[in-house]
Amino acid sequence: MDVIRSMLDEIEIPKFVRIRQSFDDTKIENIEEEISKQFKRDDIACTIKEGQTVGVTVGSRGLANLKEIVKYVCDNIKKLGATPVILPSMGSHGGAAAEGQAAFIRGLGVTEEFTGAKIWAGMDVIQLGTTETGLPVYYDKIASELDGVIVLGRIKAHTDLDGDIESGLHKMIVIGLGNHKGAQVMHAMGLDKAVPRLKSIARYALKHSNIIFGIGLLENAYDQTSEIVFLPTDQIADKEAELLAKSKNQLPRFLFNDIDILIVDEIGKNISGNGMDPNVIGRGMIGYKNKDIHINKIVTLDTTEESGSNAFGVGLSDITTKRIFNKLKTEAMYTNAITAIAINGVRIPIAMESDKLAIQLAIRAACSEEPKKLRIARIKDTLSLSEMYVSEGLIHELRSNENVEIIGEVNDFEFDEHGNFKK
Repeated sequence: MDVIRSMLDEIEIPKFVRIRQSFDDTKIENIEEEISKQFKRDDIACTIKEGQTVGVTVGSRGLANLKEIVKYVCDNIKKLGATPVILPSMGSHGGAAAEGQAAFIRGLGVTEEFTGAKIWAGMDVIQLGTTETGLPVYYDKIASELDGVIVLGRIKAHTDLDGDIESGLHKMIVIGLGNHKGAQVMHAMGLDKAVPRLKSIARYALKHSNIIFGIGLLENAYDQTSEIVFLPTDQIADKEAELLAKSKNQLPRFLFNDIDILIVDEIGKNISGNGMDPNVIGRGMIGYKNKDIHINKIVTLDTTEESGSNAFGVGLSDITTKRIFNKLKTEAMYTNAITAIAINGVRIPIAMESDKLAIQLAIRAACSEEPKKLRIARIKDTLSLSEMYVSEGLIHELRSNENVEIIGEVNDFEFDEHGNFKK
């Protein structure tokens, strides 16, 4: 390590300033009121009868207001005289085990105590049938025995899928309610061929299962709930594409391009299925999600508390830290990677002893003759793009951007005695 340190210690890190990017901040002010209003619609209320038991899907992503939304949905099911139950629906996540999935959603705050509904977790499936192209359609066994299932999920651009349907209700049906088997079928031929399979399997399930309606959640660039859309079962297939297009326009993004080095403080499954969102960084498990995004080197510093030892997605970075490396437990990462055929995500980049050394290595690897002019951005995670740090090499350009505000003074980063960012 002394040899490596001697090679990097003298590399100067430029000064940085904090900026604020402005996006559309439209959001739902009263989520409870909005959900209650939707439940009063004739085409929704008629799907739930007194005395029934109705399941509500909950996935593994960190949706805005997730626990509150699930609680309000359960409250309204009760008002109609039925009993709600929560169905952990996340394919192979949680170690592809019922207990792991139940624990995962409790960790997101979706607990029995808060929602007033029991969690019924299981990994067994039934086969509803076979699509016209010969694909088996799997469906959660517990869900199949209920009087009805509400498919709840966020509609947004997927980390790797590229089409008119990506991440949303179709995916929740195929992978969430299909459990590990459904996920395997979906990913069998690779993510680049997955969208037609996703549509085919989901639409078969919509016609041959007990799904009574869907709830699509849209979020703005500030990770706030911007829209809650209740879709009768026969509208899900046609309407989700429209909602995805709307959601893509609300994605957080960099309001500048050609970044030499991107520093990401935290990666995690609660941030993105890939740890970092390819719609933000450009890189995905199967190549480039967005070729218009140009980032030369990516440095990842830590995993989120929620992800702990699962650093799935670290392989999308060029340089990481021993802090990530030393906490890795590969079983959950490998299960996810093998299921999704996304082995790029679990490759381990060169791991440095400290944040400072990781950044210094990135500067060296950028091979710039003028390090002070390097275009460097530092973000908390790929969900948090409202405020960030940028290097002095970007300041002149950003001062003329009406959607960017300089909100601090130009300063050096402060590191502790171990070379890590001061908290």
